[in-house]
Amino acid sequence: MTTNENWDLSLIYNRDDLFYEDLKQAKELLKTLFESKTTYLDSAENYLSFLQTNTSLSRLVQKMHVYAHLNCDVDPNNQTYQTMMSYVMSFIQDISTQLDFFEVDMKENEEKVLTFIKDHSFDDYRYVINETMRQNKHVLSQEIETLLSETTALSQVPSQAFDALRLEFPPLIINGHPNVLNSATLNMYLKNPSQQIRRTAYQQFFGEYKRFENVFAVTLSGVMNKDAFYAKVRKFNSPLEASLDEDNAPVELFDKILTKANKDYIHLFHKYNALKKKALGLKQFYNYDLNAPFIKIPNKQYSIDQSFKIIESVISIFGEDYLNIIKLAKTERWIDFHPKPGKRIGAYSSGSYDTRPYILMNYIGDYQSLTTLIHELGHSAHTYLSSQYQSPVNSEYRIFVAEVASTVNETLLINYMLEHARTKEEKAYFIHELLESCVGLMFRQPMYAAFEHELHSRAARNEPLSSQTITDLYKQMNEDYFGKDVILDEMTPYSCYYIPHFYYNYYVYKYTLGMTVSLAIVSRLLKGDAKQKEAYLNLLKSGGSEDPIDLLKHALVDPLDDQIYDDAFNYFETMLNELESLLFK
Repeated sequence: MTTNENWDLSLIYNRDDLFYEDLKQAKELLKTLFESKTTYLDSAENYLSFLQTNTSLSRLVQKMHVYAHLNCDVDPNNQTYQTMMSYVMSFIQDISTQLDFFEVDMKENEEKVLTFIKDHSFDDYRYVINETMRQNKHVLSQEIETLLSETTALSQVPSQAFDALRLEFPPLIINGHPNVLNSATLNMYLKNPSQQIRRTAYQQFFGEYKRFENVFAVTLSGVMNKDAFYAKVRKFNSPLEASLDEDNAPVELFDKILTKANKDYIHLFHKYNALKKKALGLKQFYNYDLNAPFIKIPNKQYSIDQSFKIIESVISIFGEDYLNIIKLAKTERWIDFHPKPGKRIGAYSSGSYDTRPYILMNYIGDYQSLTTLIHELGHSAHTYLSSQYQSPVNSEYRIFVAEVASTVNETLLINYMLEHARTKEEKAYFIHELLESCVGLMFRQPMYAAFEHELHSRAARNEPLSSQTITDLYKQMNEDYFGKDVILDEMTPYSCYYIPHFYYNYYVYKYTLGMTVSLAIVSRLLKGDAKQKEAYLNLLKSGGSEDPIDLLKHALVDPLDDQIYDDAFNYFETMLNELESLLFK
């Protein structure tokens, strides 16, 4: 590993003491805001000054948080950065407590504020303020808002506990030799030709989650109870409605996604599983066999340089400006590539208006690593363009649209690999990869969403969420989801504790939305649709300047249109039939 394969966080702070200088400055800004509590609505000038000071405070906090959490995620035992993270989280609690008057004041002075923001000096703030006003019906009295602000730190404990948990797994013995088993290597073992190795890896890995099932159950139920509590207090009909309200999205959208995936088109997933079972020639086909290789192709490895060369070819469709962002990610070292003990699992893109959009990877050189890299670069390019074209107030896009940028990149990559396939076997392999990507986003995530929704609903009804009730539910849902051709391993129920997104609020269905609209966008881009290209790039530049549904409509993909979903699932069926033809005819 070279230093070029670690991220360069000195681009945020080249000395740790600068972090504390920003913290000191942020505390002064908070003091200024708090002291203006009784006067900031006296005039439009005072109000604008308050908003601008608050923006400066938010930028500093986001910058500090990015620096602390990135360092903690690669070096969790370094107490210097754990201390920084503690300072940041404590300060965020202070902000929540001291500025708890703001939303109440907006509700009580709505007419005055709406008059203020007619002036052009408020252009940058108008959308955010109107969003605040829209949500005013769920703002409570000052006394209750103050009390709720004091609970912020407590409410984050379950998610923080999950993030802090770092399980250690027993080595996987293969041919008498111990091999490292962790979240980064599990997928590799599940692709091993030996069913025994797949079984052992799966059982040893999720056996650790079973061993700590009560800890994870308490953590997960804490998240669900927290969401149910806030939804009830703020007078939402359900935790789902409360979550959707953040994006001004209707419950109809959530229901549509789950109905399409879990009911209308689930037979296609069952058909795909039956094809896998037939191709592998297994009489007993378990869920740990789902990733087993059934297409004969060399296990090609991709160096980091090779991956970037492919990625640059793939995204050249967007033009030179987008391509230069990808090049910057490499030359400025935005990416921490390699797995190491204690490093956070998985991959993500994380940045703020005043930092680079950094990427955490656990790169092991396989095709999945290449796919993950282009996926996260999609997020980072989105962040970079949003920051370039929007003010700090409107640059932060919501998760609702975030997955579009990453999934478009990923889908373009698969189409590129299909186009460059030199043999029947290669074509079958990349169709398989495309189908796997579709399964993960269009089928798996809606099942996760249904599970998460049921847990939230039970919490809202004050029903107990023990490990037994949680894992029984997860087992039943998996049985319905996988269909009759797949046998569930006994450790399957405990795999629910492994999914990070369950510890956040109604996130996973947005992956399905991202995949379906991405397929529509990519199909048009590959046909040379210049209007779609311009609309898509404008989406990336728009940040959070509008409601997410409006942003997608302007990108020419309406998420409330049934046709978007029907086209996506029909495309899956077309590619599935082509794979079946390549394998068996």
